[in-house]
Amino acid sequence: MSNSVDLRIKYDKDRTGLIDREKENCWYREAKDSASDAEIKANAILLKIREHEREHLFGDKASEAIPGPETRDMGGQFLTNKERIKASKVYEMAQLMPKGAHLHIHFNSEFHPAVLLAEAKNKVPDTLFIRSTRPLTSRESLDDLNSEMVFNVLPKDTPAADIFSDKYNPDAKDKTNNPWIKWSAFSEALKTKYDVDADDWIMTKMVLGEEDVYGIRQTTNKIWARFNQGTRCFKGLMNYESIYRWYIGALIDDMISENVMFAELRPMLMDKSIPNDDGTAQVSNHKQMEIILEEVEKKKESLKKEGRLDDFPFGLKIIYCTPRSIPKQKMKSELQDCIKLKLDFPDLICGFDLVGAEDRPNHIGYYKDELLAFQAACQSLKIKIPFLFHAGETLLDRGGSRNPENSNLYDSVALGAKRIGHGFSLVKHPELAEEFRKRKICIELCPTSNELLHLCRNIKEHPYPELLALGIPCTVNSDNPSLFSSGLNLEFYQVMVGSTTMNLHGWKQLALWSLEHSCLSEENDKDGKNDKQRAKEIWGDKWERFVDGINKTHGAYADSLDLDRT
Repeated sequence: MSNSVDLRIKYDKDRTGLIDREKENCWYREAKDSASDAEIKANAILLKIREHEREHLFGDKASEAIPGPETRDMGGQFLTNKERIKASKVYEMAQLMPKGAHLHIHFNSEFHPAVLLAEAKNKVPDTLFIRSTRPLTSRESLDDLNSEMVFNVLPKDTPAADIFSDKYNPDAKDKTNNPWIKWSAFSEALKTKYDVDADDWIMTKMVLGEEDVYGIRQTTNKIWARFNQGTRCFKGLMNYESIYRWYIGALIDDMISENVMFAELRPMLMDKSIPNDDGTAQVSNHKQMEIILEEVEKKKESLKKEGRLDDFPFGLKIIYCTPRSIPKQKMKSELQDCIKLKLDFPDLICGFDLVGAEDRPNHIGYYKDELLAFQAACQSLKIKIPFLFHAGETLLDRGGSRNPENSNLYDSVALGAKRIGHGFSLVKHPELAEEFRKRKICIELCPTSNELLHLCRNIKEHPYPELLALGIPCTVNSDNPSLFSSGLNLEFYQVMVGSTTMNLHGWKQLALWSLEHSCLSEENDKDGKNDKQRAKEIWGDKWERFVDGINKTHGAYADSLDLDRT
């Protein structure tokens, strides 16, 4: 009997010790240890409501009974759950939460393509053209995934192609056999020939839907190809002068609506220019940067007059992006162009990134000589352009080769990257993960992107809890929200419901890390403060109001809930 008692005592002691050590060393311990009484109360409210919604809003209780068709799985398929999420009180809180900085979003992807198309029809109705990669000779050809569409702005007198003829040549380059047709004419013809609304149909070419993502025979390579088609299609809806001007102010308004106070955007700058509105001239990258600065200043002045400058006080910064698939000589010139823009716009250009599917060539190390020469040039010129690489956004994790040593994660560490985008496969590398922790290399988590591009089936399978548990600083981001039907509010909701180890203190730590690991200036002004410090102070005031709002708005409701098991 005494042996049994002793074993029980040992069991209780060992078990409690393990739990206590995990709590003491949790990744959000700084936020937790400094939590006010109001934060502790708000955290309890948030977690109680989350667990109630898991069973009652989504309805997926553990049971031998087969769930009905109305049942959903909290933290299950994002696109399937999206409408149900909108009824969630946890989502209400996520919408009101001050997010800090948004550090991983591609430049042209803040707005749904339907918004960009509506703007284009209004701004460039006579110069918006479209082409196909193959003739649209039947109703079935419209649904063919290989019928890829691309927008462009061209002079209004550009000869129109007959895109519906079997003689249509999508590769034509001369004016007498041009592959482009004006969007307005295409829309009219599509309605007449096939009784199809062009505005609705073209969205299926750009935005990933449930069948695209969750189809039983979908593969990782297929969904990436489909995603790349979408990006190529709507690229032209962003590539003309007046939309560029409109976009900056509208994007800032959208950021503010999601309680984001600073953003670093990733434009693809390899093309070097975009057309003006009539398609007769080109707007250089240099001029595009000038437009960004001009429109940011206009927006800041407007916010200042309204007494709302603290909503977005630091403007935007730009991360120079170029594809990982280009020849080395082209990479060399891209790096040189990045330096030129940095010298001309020192407060705007904040980093350099290589983008593209990581299961396709090339890995980052392929360009090691060019990248090291870039670092040496930056040191010589006394400028800072940190590497902010896409890395670990893959399951195979071998840099588009057959050699696992070509993982982009190795090169990111060896080249001293400040942050990496995604980092999904880092948990496979314990030594690398330890280097990330020691060097405080921040991971820009993009959970919905990873789900929709087939790295995991849902947020509950995403490795972000493991990455955080390893002590690696992370931020939450939306990557390409326009194509993924997402946004930062939804991303923060997803990380809250995807792991039972996430809580209000975790939300707080993630937001603080977004400011700490941003490219905001750390140079002190005459008052002895810098932008990063000011951002944390402004964010702290917003956070206190947010916490008070949870307690006042949701406290009584949480008290009324009766969870039937602990």
